[in-house]
Amino acid sequence: MRHSCFFAAVSLLAVLLAGCGPDSSSDSNFRNPAESVSLSFESFELSNEEGLPEVLPQTIFYDFYRGLEPADGEDDQGVAAQLRERLDLLMGLTPTDDRSSYTSARNPLDFLHHVIASNQVDNFNQGRRLMRDSITEGEGARYNTPDKDALIRFTEIGNNNGEEPGADERWVYTLLDWTSNPQMNKVFRAAQFIAREPDAEDSNPPEVRSAIWSGRFDGPEFDMSGYNEVEFSSTSLTGREFGNAELRQEFIGNKSDTLSLTQTSGITIAGETPDCIRVDIDYVDADVRVFTSTGEPPNNENEDTGTSSPNPAHCGNQQNDEEAVFYESVVIEQRQ
Repeated sequence: MRHSCFFAAVSLLAVLLAGCGPDSSSDSNFRNPAESVSLSFESFELSNEEGLPEVLPQTIFYDFYRGLEPADGEDDQGVAAQLRERLDLLMGLTPTDDRSSYTSARNPLDFLHHVIASNQVDNFNQGRRLMRDSITEGEGARYNTPDKDALIRFTEIGNNNGEEPGADERWVYTLLDWTSNPQMNKVFRAAQFIAREPDAEDSNPPEVRSAIWSGRFDGPEFDMSGYNEVEFSSTSLTGREFGNAELRQEFIGNKSDTLSLTQTSGITIAGETPDCIRVDIDYVDADVRVFTSTGEPPNNENEDTGTSSPNPAHCGNQQNDEEAVFYESVVIEQRQ
């Protein structure tokens, strides 16, 4: 099935991220330039500004959020509205009046991508230059913050009146990694955010405890400024109350997005409130398929043989004739 092929591609991406870089003890001409970065910003919120290149189309959920919209005459059974409300919470999105898109985004992953693309941090620029040089010269290289015991800290100062920033006003990234693989002509990037623990008296702590993004880029086309076009990406979020979310995106080939919500609650689909939801958006065919399950493990364990196999009843393993909801969606032109 189409989504199965995509999962395999992203799994390969993860393996390559973990193992395709050069040994830091090797005789490579390229050295890891990563170092700690600490910056303050008036606001973490991203929005389009008149006279400047649009920022929101570069945010992670921009296509998916709009792609949930049913085509004229199609019945989505309330799926789009409920999923968008959950994404508003997880990714700090402010919806438009008609709720078909959003006007701003405030979350650690989109903000880090924006800071990298804006070329305002010299050390990040060094990392991108390293990738470009290593691809050009045909020798693998890696920019990796954990190898240098480096952390990235961003602080939002616009609303705290000089006081100690709150839990959601200081974002710490424990990983930023660029890895080049000249043999594949690919560049990989990964980042991890870990939220600060909120104060005990905080009645409304940020929902996301941690977030990870990884993506693959075409090496010869990799640029040292602005946003680079990603080929595949995976975004994972760990929530405090509403479970976990993962978005897997394919921008080449099948051009599809898959959102998985696990250990989730509060969303009603086809008269049920599942704990597992998978949403496939096929941008080429412009359709949305929603799969659900409750109380089903992803794998069935065989105690006699000590082996396991995929559980076909789990939402992540269901096939196209088992969807709870299917509808034609609006066309997202840049993903056609």
